[in-house]
Amino acid sequence: KIRRLRRDPRASIVVAAPVGERERWVSVAGRTTVETDGAHDLCSRLAARYWDLDDPVRAADLTAILADDQVRVVIHPEAVHRYAY
Repeated sequence: KIRRLRRDPRASIVVAAPVGERERWVSVAGRTTVETDGAHDLCSRLAARYWDLDDPVRAADLTAILADDQVRVVIHPEAVHRYAY
C-alpha cells in the first residue's frame, strides 16, 4: 500500500456504524502523505485507549509493533461526505 501511495497519493476511508445500529457513516477522500515521524507515539496512544495493556498478550503485541518500522498515512481532506439515517 505504501508503494502505491507513493506512486498515486490518493486515498479514502469510510467509517460506518456497527451492524445493528442505525445507518450512519462518514467518508474522507484526498491526497496523502506518508509520514515517518509520530507513528510509534500513535500506536502507543491507540493501544492504551483500546487495549488492556496489563494483559501480557496485548503488551507483547504492542512491543512487537513498536519493534518494527512504522509510518503514518495522513489524508489531507479534499472531500468529506456523511450520511445519517
